Amino acid sequence: MRIFLVILLCLGLATCASHVPQARILRAADASLAGYHSFELVDPQASLEGEAPFPERYRQLPQLLRHGLSARGYHESQQPQLHVYYWLAVQDSPLMFKVDVPPPNAPGPYQAIHRLRDETGTLRLRLTDLDEHVLWEGVISTGLSPARDSAELLERAVQVLTEQIPMATP
Repeated sequence: MRIFLVILLCLGLATCASHVPQARILRAADASLAGYHSFELVDPQASLEGEAPFPERYRQLPQLLRHGLSARGYHESQQPQLHVYYWLAVQDSPLMFKVDVPPPNAPGPYQAIHRLRDETGTLRLRLTDLDEHVLWEGVISTGLSPARDSAELLERAVQVLTEQIPMATP
């Protein structure tokens, strides 16, 4: 009986530990997106300066995006109606903490320094027409960071983000 409760508790904690990334729509779907259903992925390496963050994940992205877009009714084509731009980036920001109050009877010099950084990977996805007018754009925190990098985090983020794209209409 106790083993059952321990297993149940572990499953509950595992469920709480896996977070669903939150997508943010930067540009809601334009009315002209209706009727488009073929796309071309635009290689982000041509527009990046310097080395790309998460190089292994960049190699994984095209297949994940193709899968996510096909689930929404879009298909890749040599004569596309849409360009799909995508970028992985690292947002690096300091975390501020209050300095600890020294104890009342300090045994010696006391210094509390709290310098931490929050490094979070984000994925940006943009759909444009052939004239480069933005028809839809979204961004999502992937859960990736230089300290925590996994294919599953990126796969979950791409799935949640592509689910925000309106379904293709014939």
